[in-house]
Amino acid sequence: MSEVLRLGMAGLGVASTQIMPPIAKLPFIKITAAADMRADAVAKFREQYRGEGFNSVEELCASPNIDAVYIATPNSLHAEHAIIAAKNKKHIIVEKPMAMNLAECDAMNEAADKYGVKLLCGHTHSFDPPIRKMREIVKSGELGKLCMINSWNYNEFMYRPRMKHELAMTRGVVLNQGPHHVDIVRLIGGGLVRSVRAMTGVWDPAREWEGSYTCFLEFEDGTPATLVYSGYGFFDTAELFSWVGEGGQHRAPETNLNVRKSLREVRSAEEEEQLKEGMRFGGKREGEYSHVWSGERKQPFFGHTVVSCQKGDIRQTPDGLKIYGETEQREINLPAGSRGREAEVEELYDAVVNGRPVFHGGRWGAATLEVCLAMLESAKQRKEIMLSHQVASPE
Repeated sequence: MSEVLRLGMAGLGVASTQIMPPIAKLPFIKITAAADMRADAVAKFREQYRGEGFNSVEELCASPNIDAVYIATPNSLHAEHAIIAAKNKKHIIVEKPMAMNLAECDAMNEAADKYGVKLLCGHTHSFDPPIRKMREIVKSGELGKLCMINSWNYNEFMYRPRMKHELAMTRGVVLNQGPHHVDIVRLIGGGLVRSVRAMTGVWDPAREWEGSYTCFLEFEDGTPATLVYSGYGFFDTAELFSWVGEGGQHRAPETNLNVRKSLREVRSAEEEEQLKEGMRFGGKREGEYSHVWSGERKQPFFGHTVVSCQKGDIRQTPDGLKIYGETEQREINLPAGSRGREAEVEELYDAVVNGRPVFHGGRWGAATLEVCLAMLESAKQRKEIMLSHQVASPE
């Protein structure tokens, strides 16, 4: 294989408008093909990226002109499409959530092993430089033993244009945003979650799926962690973070109010679906919710995360981290580094071309999904759920 990794895009929906622009700029990646059921989107892809266009994932994976496939098709098809890619000896990046259940995850991992391909699960904020630095500090022991992790995020997720079947498939925020949150605390905490106790919330009859969760995790070594998420668009955690948005770009203080107002002006479910359709690749509003940003970029930010150790606390800042120690407080400014989509394709590239291990591999992805599914089960049964698919954080 050449030193450039040739990538095929499976699915040209809204996610593709966030995935393709940043990775197309990387010198070691070339987007050479895409597949989608919409002929107009495929035609635009051929024109814009000068690559092959297909109407099915099967055709895409059979192409000799790709080395890897980025799977951004509907969540319910992730397992099927990943297995097709593996059978065609294509390496795989699969969007979160990895699959719909653990049996599908097991089948995906077995296929990757059988056909000798790399399987990477993305995208999550555990790729972010501040989160990786937190893990490094914890692992070094410079602040003593890890004692607890707390991470809170409040935004307007439930009022962004979303088709109802999408919210149903991801159980609102739990399987869509939960993987970000879970990956962050699993990476920092060592990966091995012992049990989950959670409650979810459905607060808006017009959005009849989970828009919030409050979750308590216990790691195998006894370390506790809390995850709190609300996507109902009232308080905004960015207010505590100098109005830095999820991708590191400026987030307007009136974002929540404006999103809720815009949705109130949508007169019907059909109109909302048309609005979402326009945001897909090739649509009139393509990229409207993309994290691609041409202005000043700070560090990416997914909620307010505080890590507590015996000898100090750590939290994110717009430029890196702040450490509250026994005798001093200090800030660590971090270089921008690879983040988000760039970081995940860089990890796959290093694995395929340079032989390095895939850290966010299929078994890591399955462990994160297990925690998210346990949130739902715990809320349903109102009891603690024990876990069995956990793996340790990458070294």
